[in-house]
Amino acid sequence: MSAKKKGKKGDTVLLIPGAEGWDVWSGGAEAITLKFRSETKRALEIEGIPSGELLMAFSVREVSGLPMRAPTTDKALFADMADMHVERLGMRPAIEGGVLSDCFEVGSLGNETVLLPVVLTSPPEGALPKRSPKAFDISARCFPMPEDAVAVWKELGRWVFAIGINGKPLHFQALATPELDEAAGREIRLSVTQLQIQGLVEHAPRHCFVWLGEEDPAPDPEQVAHFGKGYGGRASVAVKPAPVFPAKPSKLLPADTRAERVAKRKRQQMTLAVVTLLVAYLGLAGWLGWNLIDAEKRATSAENELQELMPQSGLVDAHLAKWEQLGPVTDLNHWPVELLYRCAQAIPAAGLRFKKAEIHNQLEIKEGSPPSAVRRIQLVGEAEKLEQVNKFNLGLTRKGDLTDYDWNTPAPTETKDGLWSFVYGATYKGVN
Repeated sequence: MSAKKKGKKGDTVLLIPGAEGWDVWSGGAEAITLKFRSETKRALEIEGIPSGELLMAFSVREVSGLPMRAPTTDKALFADMADMHVERLGMRPAIEGGVLSDCFEVGSLGNETVLLPVVLTSPPEGALPKRSPKAFDISARCFPMPEDAVAVWKELGRWVFAIGINGKPLHFQALATPELDEAAGREIRLSVTQLQIQGLVEHAPRHCFVWLGEEDPAPDPEQVAHFGKGYGGRASVAVKPAPVFPAKPSKLLPADTRAERVAKRKRQQMTLAVVTLLVAYLGLAGWLGWNLIDAEKRATSAENELQELMPQSGLVDAHLAKWEQLGPVTDLNHWPVELLYRCAQAIPAAGLRFKKAEIHNQLEIKEGSPPSAVRRIQLVGEAEKLEQVNKFNLGLTRKGDLTDYDWNTPAPTETKDGLWSFVYGATYKGVN
């Protein structure tokens, strides 16, 4: 196993499956070098990954390639046609798994386009490294495919193969047979024949290259000959090319990594919101403090005048009564900023946000009736999942700081964007 080396500042790091474990490469657009080879098959257990922007390539065995001919050259239609193709084959991944599918343009056939839709198996526990990758891709897309030939190599202890067009992979899959023998050759030949039936390749390549990386044990020449015989062509051993960084990484994004990014963004938003509320709170406190000082001055002046106008004390009593009427709207427990902060504390860890919040705390004065406080809350928002809205509902209605309000929480509705929209209202049920 090669010695581990530190990456240069600004380098991109590629984590890609090796023959028995994971290989770690690092470099820039012009050159990439092997840093070290890990013997573990679990990416979580890899230690010493160099610093830099991390790109992870999934093994071929974790991805299903579903090549197709699209009867169009309009790039705007590729994604929808690929989704229909994947769904028709019964391979559409679950939404909660993250972004587990993508589509790549491989080549063209007249007025048609050859596309490669892919579907990633949801990574099991321990399949992702400790450091969250910046982007994900597929190992077969990181190697230049040979022209008019099949490339065969070993990944994480299992043989895989790929066939390409113009250096891009058209189809790839892991072999069912554990050994590189005649049965493995026949399996590849069957896959190539299916591509011919689909009209994706004109003729079967006559040659198979068995790629071997640095320090990989070479198969027995007789074994390679039997493999070529099973395929129906020639087979030979070749040096496995160094991987390259895809010009445009895939859109694949497993749920764990997506949730981590959403949580990080949520923490940043919450920090900004708290700072904003704190600034507003301090500004309001300063304004109220200045008003309090001013009120104290006016109270002192009024007291002096009171001594002079004692015979007219009835005016002073009326003034004090009006001041007491302001008590409901100066109660700290019902300030809009305070109530908004309490509602925000009921938000789940991620996935839910407010689109609109209206909080009323004011006096209603009707002729012939004593003033009364009008206190109500209206929250309009949306969430990625229904359970997030339900958790928020429980947080509002069961939170001690908000139980003085009578909450109306109708069932959320699903929007055309796949989100869950809710409108909650509350009125104060205490004594005003």
